[in-house]
Amino acid sequence: QPSRQRHRMVKTGAAKGRNAVGLHDRPVWKGVNFVLADIITSTIDGLHGELVISRGKEDGLAENQFVLANESIIGTICKVDNCTARVRLVTDPASQIAVKIEGLNKDIILQGAGGDSAVVKLLPTKYRVEVGEVVYAQKKPGFLSTPVIVGTVAQCESSKDNPLLWDITVKPACNIANLTEVAVIVMNPR
Repeated sequence: QPSRQRHRMVKTGAAKGRNAVGLHDRPVWKGVNFVLADIITSTIDGLHGELVISRGKEDGLAENQFVLANESIIGTICKVDNCTARVRLVTDPASQIAVKIEGLNKDIILQGAGGDSAVVKLLPTKYRVEVGEVVYAQKKPGFLSTPVIVGTVAQCESSKDNPLLWDITVKPACNIANLTEVAVIVMNPR
């Protein structure tokens, strides 16, 4: 009986989560469950970008699941306990996720830079990148069924160390510092 009640709470939380974090019933989210979680604590400074959230293994959370707020990816689950989980934000220097830049057919890695930004390194300058272009988290089987916005290119200039490569700064699409809740993407098993 208690586990059934907890399951109903998660489902209810998922439905509320769609509205609370800006998600609506759209075809791209078919087959996806969202687990809504409150933010218990946050560490956002020059060295770290992590959240502790109020859901865990009992709610279906697992490492590497994507975390959303305001219809954008803000990070991934990096540690899970029974009732809580730790989210590594895309701005954390330990964060690395596969992304694509709008209009660019090239797989690249977005790495956290600390503070409120992330960077793309090792992209040759032969690829044209403009400030304001959208950066999307790539599809990842079992974790993300469609590309989802992460942020936008805030700065793009030739690297001082190697002028044949870009130094690209990406600002998250969501103001992470003001969040009180998030939604974790939990894919339905097929």
